[in-house]
Amino acid sequence: MITKFPLGVHDLESFITPENQLFVLSHMGIPNIDINQWRLKISGLVEQTIELSYEKLLSLEYRELTVFHQCSGNPLQPKVPARTISNVIWGGVSFRAILNQLQVKSLARYVWFIGSDHGVYEGVSSDSYIKDIPIEKALEKDVLLAYKLNGKPLSIERGFPLRLVVPGYYGTNSVKWLSDIYVTDKRSPGTFTTTFYNDRVGEDAATLKPVWEVAPESVIVHPHQNQVLNLQPQTLWGWAWASSGIWSVDVSTDGGITWQSAEVEARLQYAWQRFTFQWTPPTPGKYNLMSRATDCNKAIQPIQEERNAVYAVAITVK
Repeated sequence: MITKFPLGVHDLESFITPENQLFVLSHMGIPNIDINQWRLKISGLVEQTIELSYEKLLSLEYRELTVFHQCSGNPLQPKVPARTISNVIWGGVSFRAILNQLQVKSLARYVWFIGSDHGVYEGVSSDSYIKDIPIEKALEKDVLLAYKLNGKPLSIERGFPLRLVVPGYYGTNSVKWLSDIYVTDKRSPGTFTTTFYNDRVGEDAATLKPVWEVAPESVIVHPHQNQVLNLQPQTLWGWAWASSGIWSVDVSTDGGITWQSAEVEARLQYAWQRFTFQWTPPTPGKYNLMSRATDCNKAIQPIQEERNAVYAVAITVK
């Protein structure tokens, strides 16, 4: 497994995250790909099977989308917040446009996305990294087959030559090093669909729910953890994001006892949203600052015990 986490939440000051500040996660290492031999095959419940070369993909209509990109965290500890987040510009081709040309059959229910990486993760061997999404999601206009990041070709660690981008879904679904796409009537039997990246829900926690849509979350970027502030008016700010977009953000300066509304900027495509809160500390002392997001489906960020739990910032006012 390869991981790089160069930034903490307080380093996320740029609206667009530079590539050298992005996190890297590869469950089974980075594959060697000969771009001259590489092809993307799309098959299954479609009227026409095709194979696309890299040059052919580059000739198709190009689009860009600004999208927050979040790791869902360790699948072995799904309720532990990772807060590994970035906001980038993906460039590539519309997957829906390709599917429409191939004519999806009526029996189709899911689409499998298969990466070229293979190996062992947490003691489980896999011939490839496979994730699936519902056909309805796959047919949304903004699902991308991406070959650019922030205007530049994907690097090998980002998934060169091609990766999936599903706006609003956790990063585990954005399969890197794409080699095959398979349209089918059932979910994938692969390890990363059946064993890893499923949440247990319900009273008896017996029902499994795929880790797909990103739940509402927010982080305070300023002030920093353990920062010392002067006793004067302060502007608290941070980022908030969710699959459906952010409806509101509340801020607490007393550790969650009381909450007040922050100002939230409008969403650009699928980007995270900046929130600000004007605060004048009443007295010197220690304060516990918190932010809590509500998404456009009115789901509220939980205080604790979930991957999107509220993040607290301890500061001192002198």
